[in-house]
Amino acid sequence: MINHIFGLAVRVILTDPDGKILIIKRSTESKTNPGRWELPGGKVDQNESIDQALLREVYEETGLKITPDHVVGVSEQNLHIIRAVHIIMSGRIIEGELTLSPEHEGYAWVFLENLSNYELADWLHDFITNQKSLIEDYKEHETETTDDAEEILKRGLKSLKKSLNNFIEKNDPRKPS
Repeated sequence: MINHIFGLAVRVILTDPDGKILIIKRSTESKTNPGRWELPGGKVDQNESIDQALLREVYEETGLKITPDHVVGVSEQNLHIIRAVHIIMSGRIIEGELTLSPEHEGYAWVFLENLSNYELADWLHDFITNQKSLIEDYKEHETETTDDAEEILKRGLKSLKKSLNNFIEKNDPRKPS
């Protein structure tokens, strides 16, 4: 007996010149996460690549044309019979004016540290909580003597920290192109 059917979604972190990220508010009529804030993106259709789905979904939801950069993380969402896996990528806006589809009723450009002021979609809340946990765990173990398993974890967390720092530096609007 199958308890869950897996579905795939792809989302994007887009930043403005001040380093704020774009979040969009789902319609209060939405079947999932009504009235909650999320990253642009959505379902990957059958026979569609992740990049194609991301470009299509972001354009449909926001009117923006983007270019995807790289995967920054994954989150999952457990619905009634579907377990949606959200692949979260970084990306850049290449053209367009922000215009929301009827699926959404608001947007905001916010600093990452201010996301807690918004009622986030469950999968996005979980993703941010997990990222914060990894960074806090890394900080706790940074100066301790550890065994082999902890050393492997430390190296993984250092790699994640380096990737996040590279992403932030690459998308820093104050940095000359």
